[in-house]
Amino acid sequence: MKKTLVALAAIASVSAFAQSSVTLTGLVDMGYGRIDYKGNAVTFSSLPNGSATTNFTFLVNEDLGGGLKADARWEIDPDLTQTVGKTSGTSSTGTTSNVTSSLGNGYSFLGLSGGFGALKFGTINYATISANGDGNLGFGTAIGSGYRVSSFDAVRAQNAMRYDTPDMNGFSASYLLSEKNDLQANVLTTGMTGNLVNQTQGRDKVSEFALLYAQGPVTARYAALTTEQWGKTATTYTTLGSAYNISGWTSGTGAQFKLNTLSVKYDVNSAISVGYFNQIAKSDSLIVANAAATGSSTTAYDRKTNGIAVTYANGPVKYMFNYQTVTNGDGAVKAAATSTASTTSLSGLSAKVLGLAVDYSLSKRTTVYGRYEKDTDSSASFRAVTGYTAATGNTTYTATAIGVRHTF
Repeated sequence: MKKTLVALAAIASVSAFAQSSVTLTGLVDMGYGRIDYKGNAVTFSSLPNGSATTNFTFLVNEDLGGGLKADARWEIDPDLTQTVGKTSGTSSTGTTSNVTSSLGNGYSFLGLSGGFGALKFGTINYATISANGDGNLGFGTAIGSGYRVSSFDAVRAQNAMRYDTPDMNGFSASYLLSEKNDLQANVLTTGMTGNLVNQTQGRDKVSEFALLYAQGPVTARYAALTTEQWGKTATTYTTLGSAYNISGWTSGTGAQFKLNTLSVKYDVNSAISVGYFNQIAKSDSLIVANAAATGSSTTAYDRKTNGIAVTYANGPVKYMFNYQTVTNGDGAVKAAATSTASTTSLSGLSAKVLGLAVDYSLSKRTTVYGRYEKDTDSSASFRAVTGYTAATGNTTYTATAIGVRHTF
């Protein structure tokens, strides 16, 4: 009898387990590329993510009955060209990262879904990044999209929750929230800059409201993303060898960065798709630390982007075209390089972005590709690339890549 009960328990356990599923999916993207940072040309023997972001993603799903499901996702976005941790994520203005680990640095969450919609908790993607993908079609955030000049690096928020409504005749809405933390700060920290500051010195508040219409050949998205600056900023830097002693942490005052994004994707037929992208970025004066000087400065955003994209597929070959214009308004201000210098107006500066691409499918999972991007700025100061100084009078950034993408 005891053996029978044990056997029945084992069968019940297997039956219950069978209702859950764990799937490993993702892609690997690597190639050969050359990037010219306004007169500083660099060749990469192995260039990652020329056409898409390399990721390894675990998906967990359990059917709870009655239409209710439990869902979990854990995404790892490694950089296969190096063995150190890859940076990913989004901070207050959507232009720097607040995730520094190579494990779990992607879109990851635990949630429930059903007739009520879907509720997720974790490191959640913004609807803004989905709108960018629709408007730029096959370019996404890779070479050819002009992503960090024509858009903002608004990808995801940590410590977030997101609710998506059920689909109603093609219409749905979503709301994302990441609460602020304006209390956490070290009194004195040695050699701490960038992402480490972002992770330990409080947290900005993020909220996003989005609308989606997806019916037939049309997909239209609108996303309103607002970040309030509550994370703490250092006010005192003293030299310590090649690093700094950092102190005098001051909480943000709730200054806002607003990013409104609209995209429309229309599938003309099975071969041709057209995309439209519009994004408006405006902000209050945001605090920016001067890492090489005592004190801090302020910066402000006032930028508008318009773009169109077209894709054409013919058998195993897919051609892509992308063109965008970016213009700064009167409120655009660049932070001073030191606390004693004055801020610089970026009013009226503009850029034009051209992206060209071709994909050739070798199979359902493996594709060889070519990518080209050219950003022509009205001033060398419009687009700054960390670690590089533009050559005198050079206002053009170009990127070229050939590579292989494999999905699994």
